[in-house]
Amino acid sequence: MALTQLREWLLAPYFENSGENGCKKSSHASHLSNVTYPLHRRMLVVSGNDDFCEAAIRNVQAFVDEVSSISVANFTGDTLKGKNRKQVLGSECDIATLDCRDSFKPGDVMAVAGIVKRSGCLILICPALSEWVNNISVSFLSEGFTLTQSRYLERFIKHLRNNDYVAFHTEEKTALPDTAMYRIRQGLTSNVYRGSLFKSEEQEQAYSRLYQAHSLNKLNALITAPRGRGKSSLLGIFIESLIRQGKNVLLTSERFDNVKNVLSRIQQHEIGGVKTQQPSTAYIQTQLSLGDKDETTTLGSVKWVPPDSALLYTAEDEKYDVVIVDEAASIPLSDVYRIIANHKQWVLSTTLLGYEGSGSGFIHKLIPSLPPSAIHLRLSTPLRWFENDPVEAFFNTTCLFEDRDAAHNIGEINFKNSINASIDYDFSISSFKSTSEEALQQIMSLLSLAHYQTTPDDFMRLMDSPDVLVAILKFNDNVIGAAIINAEGSDYLNDTALGIASGKRRPKGHLGAQRLALLSADAKTATFRYWRINRIAVDTVAQSKGMGSYLLQRVSNEAKKQSIDAICTSYGTTLKLDSFWTRNGFEIVDYGRKPNKASGETSALALYPHSNRAKKLLSELVALKESFQFDNQLDNVPISILTIYVEKLVNFTQGTRTLDDVWPILHKIARYAETHPTPSANTQLNKPNNTILYTLWRLVEIINTKRFLRKVLTHSDMNAKQLVSTLNEENLKVSGLKEVTIVIREALLPAFKK
Repeated sequence: MALTQLREWLLAPYFENSGENGCKKSSHASHLSNVTYPLHRRMLVVSGNDDFCEAAIRNVQAFVDEVSSISVANFTGDTLKGKNRKQVLGSECDIATLDCRDSFKPGDVMAVAGIVKRSGCLILICPALSEWVNNISVSFLSEGFTLTQSRYLERFIKHLRNNDYVAFHTEEKTALPDTAMYRIRQGLTSNVYRGSLFKSEEQEQAYSRLYQAHSLNKLNALITAPRGRGKSSLLGIFIESLIRQGKNVLLTSERFDNVKNVLSRIQQHEIGGVKTQQPSTAYIQTQLSLGDKDETTTLGSVKWVPPDSALLYTAEDEKYDVVIVDEAASIPLSDVYRIIANHKQWVLSTTLLGYEGSGSGFIHKLIPSLPPSAIHLRLSTPLRWFENDPVEAFFNTTCLFEDRDAAHNIGEINFKNSINASIDYDFSISSFKSTSEEALQQIMSLLSLAHYQTTPDDFMRLMDSPDVLVAILKFNDNVIGAAIINAEGSDYLNDTALGIASGKRRPKGHLGAQRLALLSADAKTATFRYWRINRIAVDTVAQSKGMGSYLLQRVSNEAKKQSIDAICTSYGTTLKLDSFWTRNGFEIVDYGRKPNKASGETSALALYPHSNRAKKLLSELVALKESFQFDNQLDNVPISILTIYVEKLVNFTQGTRTLDDVWPILHKIARYAETHPTPSANTQLNKPNNTILYTLWRLVEIINTKRFLRKVLTHSDMNAKQLVSTLNEENLKVSGLKEVTIVIREALLPAFKK
């Protein structure tokens, strides 16, 4: 009986007299409900042991096979790993299943939910709900920590059970909401726009504003929309109109697959009698040319390039009339700024509230930097499903932590100039397990604004990581500041400390402890007790008023009470952020040498010591950093720092440290060798009874006797192309950085042999 009911419920929209999705009734449809209206999308949870779930999967497949017009897509966690998840963008189906028994990621669920069309159904297959929270497999656990119960899944299941629109098919029972619940209220039976070209009035109006701005040669626009609002088709229509006018368009996105839907509209049409070419992903710089074969019409072209293409960052090439950046939030903000600075006419487009990230923080950071003439076009009307869709509403509330109302009341608090010291703010620090739902929503909303690529998967990692603490600052029961803290180091790294300090081991997590140990080349450093400030966020109305500093002060006081050796943090360096951290007692001990792919910023590592051993560590790291400020001196560098030099170079020759890691040391020694061309004259270093000084003397000797080493190592930057070119000029044929590293290692190795 349960299977009959399930069949009727699942197939209800797809038979005769079932609204806009109606189709011919099958010979087996006699028991189906006579639905005479279109329905909202639905969600079905299949839960039980493996045998039950496998049988349910077979039954569902048998049901949908009855109706040839139903499109079905089946996914597992494995099929959505890595970049595969993004490949579902833009596709559509009536019924989508996601098997969550082996792994669960909220981003996977949202990606699959986003391809289900109106009146369709998302089916989640999972273990028995009572057992699921205790049998979760995750990839983000830090070394030494275990996860016995998923707080995130517990909350997710609670939201499923409390949602009247969710259906359940379990071993115990089958509970199916009445299809009347999903009925589209009168007046919204179809939100398909009746125009000939556009899918909504909103889309047509956005096109008109783009077209008008371009006609005036003043096109600076930002388009934002949640998923399923027709953003890609709008861009496709606009690009097609530009091509018809003979304009050349430069299009970029993180991956070519992201713009397939943008280009699909152009590919489906013939313009001026010339059929469009299908771009090939085999070539990075793909050109979709619409030709000029028609003598009466000169058509333009659209060319896709990756975000690092030089065409995007030069103002000299006037071949392209408009540059369009799709999914701009996936490109470093610094690159976005450079692109718009080099092109007179541009369009930025990005998805909001998607599984890739909320996008809210990106917009929050971007808009203040746009020129006053820029227009912001928002698409809000859903096209793939109906308005007020219960599936979309569920995931927005459960997984995305939508921005709280800008008018939220945080009380009669004076933020005009600085924090009000007389006010008793409510401060607490704990795990997420003891955080209320209301506070959780507010915390995650703050984080979304402060970190523009925060994803639903990030939220799960934060809530479920047993090494994560959250510091909360409240006023009138409203969160006005929050800091995410990772507990690192301690006994958890006892067994791996030596490997970490030499570069041989990189266990999961403990990012600050590992980086400090690697930087100091001291294994003991890894086992200090650290709190790493992972993220910090303050309500927009309280920013630049000292609230962030006050929050850090409270965290620092609590760290002292709990005998934490030091607080550390790693962040994308800017003058403003450097000032913020140093103003609050942190000392910057290292700057990264490679920009972060997400932000485009170079990372800084800062330390605030509490214990005596942490203070000693800080003084050594500061001395280490300062030792590189005068790169042609070795004689006045403290022996403790020279010891770190040698230890790191030993690791390098043993293959456990990268060339990039030891480049500043090698460059300094090479510059010293330039000013001391006669090795025997290096009396300050030539002390056989001191292993460290004697090893450095031998390194100077090797660099002076091997000309290619000095030529390579005296380059100020470790530029791979430059290093390859230099070695090739010295008749050492190498083709890449890996071979350059091998040549340098082998040349330096004799200095470390007894």
